[in-house]
Amino acid sequence: MTRTLFLLAPAEPGLRVAITTQPAEDLGAVLCRGRFPTPFGTAIAYGAGGTLWALGFAGPTPEDQVEADLTARFPRAKVVEAPEALAPAIQTLLSGRGEIAVRLGGTEFQLQVWRALTQVPAGQVISYAMLAERIGRPKALRAVGTAVGQNPVSWAVPCHRVTRTGGAIGGYHWGEAVKRALLTREGASIAPRSIAAL
Repeated sequence: MTRTLFLLAPAEPGLRVAITTQPAEDLGAVLCRGRFPTPFGTAIAYGAGGTLWALGFAGPTPEDQVEADLTARFPRAKVVEAPEALAPAIQTLLSGRGEIAVRLGGTEFQLQVWRALTQVPAGQVISYAMLAERIGRPKALRAVGTAVGQNPVSWAVPCHRVTRTGGAIGGYHWGEAVKRALLTREGASIAPRSIAAL
């Protein structure tokens, strides 16, 4: 049974992302894999049962490295090439219309950070410090930054909306160019401001 943990605030009009934590582990899972051209580079996606489990971008990062990174997150799953199973979710993200399901697996702290990310509206950014405050862990700035970087489903869970306190764009697991492209598409003012409070 799939349990919905929370819903992502619409990134664009008409887009809904349902997030679940089920199944709790990857043992015995058969994950479909697909590669898709996007304005941000090649999106490489993994998923099962119509739910995205992982999504990353090749471009600055070579495709084989992206695949190795994402596959390593699910060491006990069997991966099969089946882009047709993931194409509807990617098309939904590209169009900004419809609903997709995303599965997140992590520690309670990571899930707390990822939940907070889903509350940052499209076209806005939040600093790592504000994100730490938001989850009630203002001194855990480094741990928050690490959790943001470990988000397995980039784009759908919008870790690209986190910037540094001074307004600098900050890092992004798939490269700064991809982060800038995602934020530009959303109409975000990347620097020097970030939202004061959400």
